Amino acid sequence: MKDTFCPIPWNFQAVRNNGDIRLCCQANVTENQGVIRHSNGTPYNASRDSLQDARNADLVKNVRKNMLNGIWSQECGRCQQEEEAGLNSRRQYEQQNWPTFTLDKAKKATNEDGSVSDIPVTYYDLRFGNMCNLACRMCGPTDSHTWYEQWLDYHNTDGYDDTHGRVVLKRNAKGRLFTNDYDWHGSDVFWNSIEKNIPNIQHVYMAGGEPMMIERHYEFLQKCIDTNNAKKIIIEYNTNMTNLPNRVLDMWKHFRQVRVGASIDGYGDIVEYQRWPLKWNQAYKNLKKLDNLCKENKNIFAWLACTVTANNVFHIPEFMWWKLKESGFEKINSSRKRPIITHHVAHGPKRTNIKLLSKELKEHLQMHYQQWARRFVYDNEIDKHTKDKAVEILDSILNFANSEDYSKPYLEEFVKFTNYLDKTRKQNILDVVPQYNEIFDKYTEK
Repeated sequence: MKDTFCPIPWNFQAVRNNGDIRLCCQANVTENQGVIRHSNGTPYNASRDSLQDARNADLVKNVRKNMLNGIWSQECGRCQQEEEAGLNSRRQYEQQNWPTFTLDKAKKATNEDGSVSDIPVTYYDLRFGNMCNLACRMCGPTDSHTWYEQWLDYHNTDGYDDTHGRVVLKRNAKGRLFTNDYDWHGSDVFWNSIEKNIPNIQHVYMAGGEPMMIERHYEFLQKCIDTNNAKKIIIEYNTNMTNLPNRVLDMWKHFRQVRVGASIDGYGDIVEYQRWPLKWNQAYKNLKKLDNLCKENKNIFAWLACTVTANNVFHIPEFMWWKLKESGFEKINSSRKRPIITHHVAHGPKRTNIKLLSKELKEHLQMHYQQWARRFVYDNEIDKHTKDKAVEILDSILNFANSEDYSKPYLEEFVKFTNYLDKTRKQNILDVVPQYNEIFDKYTEK
């Protein structure tokens, strides 16, 4: 029987940026985006619905039953693809995180219809709205309100679709676009529910938007501290490193463990290009601050959470070399498990997916990676484990890129959308990825 088991449908709950409750963030690439729905098709939403009721919705019960029988569910397709490409999937990562919650334990705890009743939620994934000071090229308005103007201008529309329906943006008295559709994290229904469960919580993952910009998240941390539960809780962040406020650093000292995934996809011009309008000097300053925190506090761990897209795929080897040779980091990505960078490939939007590269560009990428792989292997200052990890990362990215051909029609859309953003943001992709000169010459209207 295939190993498709993952602890997530049993011990975990996830909330999207708009408050819709979903099975797992990895399911975001499916048509339903992993959203858990009532029988009438409307999503369970954390601002109004019971988190407990959502645990035994039909979708969750069906996924549990499939896992117990070694069947891949559609919602688990991303993990399936990544494992077939040789990448480390979220499923495998969570098995390592929860080693005592085994397949046998799940079978014993699951009713015949797939429901559970006696297992508390110990792990939350919370996306606090879409307030963010960056408009990263692989994101959109559901992830960041900074996208609003450019998104509407490019698509010539007044809004966009999300899992809860159509989002129509309006202008406030100052002329700025806004919507209240992402304010779910202000709901007392949600906070009363999760705060009652604090004694059972072992792990909370927080992202956004940008979690450091969400005031209510600080109140939650303080509640964990005040109830004397922080010492047994792991808190984990995905943050863009534009701001590390002192008050959160003081709070972190009280928690069992703090894990920080720094959303940094390269250094210098390349990360400024992909994560506009980030300023590298400020981000690097905060990375050094974070590295020092890890040295001073044994409960804080950090890594470079690198998103691999068509914008930065040619720079990944150079980024890894910089991390090892020039970054000066002593603790960030210093573990045996994460010795260089912690990468994941962007599955969507497909106009950023590396599968869209032409056959010629994929061949160029392969030669580029092979040259860098030899450079890592023959460097006497790099230990064997790290060398092997570098080659493994490069091979897995190549395998993913070559697993499917998205060049039609997404390559042309990639060029079109990139040209629009470059003009609007006063950037030029050929300054950071000169390898794309021919395809931009081919697809750009003269």
